[in-house]
Amino acid sequence: MLVKILLIAALLAVVSVGYLWWQRRQGEVREVERAGALTSAQIGAQRGYYATFVQFSTPMCAKCPGTARLLKEVATEQPHVSHVEVDASVRLDLARELSIMRTPTTLVLDGDGTIVARMDGAPTAAQAREALAKVHTAGTEYTI
Repeated sequence: MLVKILLIAALLAVVSVGYLWWQRRQGEVREVERAGALTSAQIGAQRGYYATFVQFSTPMCAKCPGTARLLKEVATEQPHVSHVEVDASVRLDLARELSIMRTPTTLVLDGDGTIVARMDGAPTAAQAREALAKVHTAGTEYTI
């Protein structure tokens, strides 16, 4: 009986640690280096002059609508920043090319369309602003 209880406790501990690790990665901003740029034609909408949030979503994604509202709100705080939502199930080719493995995933493009940051999962407003700040530090001449 004691062995079963210890086994269950160990299993719960492993699952809890895994969940906490996964939860901490939600919306984490990572800098990305990618040769080339994404064009407006590739993302299906006009890029922002300064920066663009490109959010990959799917119809069944529970966190995608909230993420879209948040990113639109953050985008309106700055001039020349836009938000574009791409349906990953429709643009599977682009999702595969960019290694989009889950939704929502948001790429942050600078004014030239170069990916400067990536957020996997639903970000907070602070994480979205942090990602947008990566555009400024990436060497663009445009100032806020």
